Amino acid sequence: MTSKPFGTVPAGAKQQPTPFELHVEDEKLQDLKTLLRLSPVAKETYENLQDDGSHGKFGVSRKWIVDAKQYWEHEFDWRKEEDHINSFPAFKSQITDDDGKEFDVHFTALFSQDPSAIPIVFFHGWPGSFLEFLPIMSLLREKYTPKTLPYHIIVPSLPGFTLSSDPPLDKDWKVADTSRIMHKLLLSLGFGSTGYLVQGGDIGSLVSRVIAATYDECKGMHLNFMLMPGIMDNASPDDELTEQEEKGVKRLEDFFDQGHAYARMHGTKPSTIGLVLSSSPIAQLAWIGEKFLAWSDPRTTTSLHTIISDITLYWLTGCYPTSIYTYREMKELLYVDKPIGYSYFPFELAPVPRAWAEKSGKLAFFKSHDKGGHFAALERPEVLLEDVEAFVKVAWK
Repeated sequence: MTSKPFGTVPAGAKQQPTPFELHVEDEKLQDLKTLLRLSPVAKETYENLQDDGSHGKFGVSRKWIVDAKQYWEHEFDWRKEEDHINSFPAFKSQITDDDGKEFDVHFTALFSQDPSAIPIVFFHGWPGSFLEFLPIMSLLREKYTPKTLPYHIIVPSLPGFTLSSDPPLDKDWKVADTSRIMHKLLLSLGFGSTGYLVQGGDIGSLVSRVIAATYDECKGMHLNFMLMPGIMDNASPDDELTEQEEKGVKRLEDFFDQGHAYARMHGTKPSTIGLVLSSSPIAQLAWIGEKFLAWSDPRTTTSLHTIISDITLYWLTGCYPTSIYTYREMKELLYVDKPIGYSYFPFELAPVPRAWAEKSGKLAFFKSHDKGGHFAALERPEVLLEDVEAFVKVAWK
């Protein structure tokens, strides 16, 4: 139990989670400052000078790294970010897997006191974290009170990410394993009797799809990222695509041609890249910062503060090498025989057309937007929230 507004766990919970507040030791923060000061930035090259102020066709620019390093080292205040994080109710639950292994699962939540509140779980992706959904949670706690909130909002940290337990060292961990742990978390909160809905982007969309296809308690899913192995097999010459969707397919093709190298590295040599990027905060700044820059719509771009907050959390929790396990797993497309919602953002790194999405499950809600990218929950939180609330009205019976 926590005294924070929206912090009262539903009465039907099977086990009581432990309230949690994040506090990073001063020594860790000082070590980060020292590493930032001592970490060199690569010398100028033809490639790293090609940029539009942040990144170019060869990747993140040297100028952006220099400016971001300056901000991170001298202006960014982790304690202020920590205070904001701790303004939301957060918990840890000990979840026992089928083999008896125990996981500490972190989640941030807004619990309603309305007995008919609908549980909605938001799953982050890579290189994101639960921080992605704090803007949406801010909107909800401004719009509703604990008594009027029509939903229970649960935002977990996936296993291997930031504040949850890592995958085991003696097992090749899969998306299905993460999905199972997340489902068990929701059952522990008492949502087995009511059912729940899932929402996700990026890796969170894969977790959402596996859960929706596997567990009866999940009543439907809303996605803002529809790409999954096999989804492109749904393409047909007879598909009617809008002009915007045709441009999106070209963007998808460009992503696989020019923007997919990081994923191949994650999938084929996770040990090597995990060791490399854990050696320097500037290495993570370049690797992760590039994704935020290239995958966000320039019109709704993610702020430098938000990018640094995310990377700082990754660095302080040491989670990068344990967060990339999903990239070496290829699966067949899972058909979801339940209501699906899909929000289409044109600057998504892989904008899947509606016609393809319709063949992957029972599409009950679709909304196409004129701007927004891969990090929709950060770039356009008001719009994504509106879509999720609209989806709930058609999906929850």
